[in-house]
Amino acid sequence: MISKNRFSAWLLLVLSFSANLALAHPHLRMAYQLQPLLSEGAIRGFHISWQMDAQNSLQVRENIDLNNNGSLDPDELQAFAEGNQSLMLPYQFFLTIEDGQNAGPLPFEVKNFSARDGGRGFQGGIYLEFDVQLTQTIAKNHVQLQMQDPTWYIGFMPRLGQILVSDSECDSDFTREKRQTPTQGEQEVQRIVVHCSTGTAARPDQQISPIHGPVHGDNS
Repeated sequence: MISKNRFSAWLLLVLSFSANLALAHPHLRMAYQLQPLLSEGAIRGFHISWQMDAQNSLQVRENIDLNNNGSLDPDELQAFAEGNQSLMLPYQFFLTIEDGQNAGPLPFEVKNFSARDGGRGFQGGIYLEFDVQLTQTIAKNHVQLQMQDPTWYIGFMPRLGQILVSDSECDSDFTREKRQTPTQGEQEVQRIVVHCSTGTAARPDQQISPIHGPVHGDNS
């Protein structure tokens, strides 16, 4: 049986930070996309995909290929995912979800956490993917999300500037704000609002720029 210690070591290092890293830029970047999960036209959760940056994907690839066959086998990827899932629990998977109408927090449960190898091309790298299931379905279809590492070690941005997958039936708004934190310096807070209005034409191809997007809540 494959030991999970080696698979966990990489992300454990990422999540272990000290005061001298407080003002550092993110050392790991995750490009994300969301797929709303709908039930009778209402949001019941999301499928979330994280793509690791090329440098960290290469390091992970070198560390989890235990049989040194030059490829990542299903058991190696699954052990990597399982070993790191428990490390993300105290951070709530770097995710908060709120009701878009009253900003009330929405409890959720993470399921089907897995890793996959996207290869070595431009859209390659190591992916972490999982389903987020809301405790209660949101009938009004207006949900606000934030993906942020409070340690500022991991930086999140939409993959290719597109928040939702291309075949999504929903649309989204995106804002970013700069905030000064007591211990971590200035951080960017991203807010994602997903709309899944029944009978309203969605805009799945709407693009936002991960670099030049609006700041200070200006979404005009």
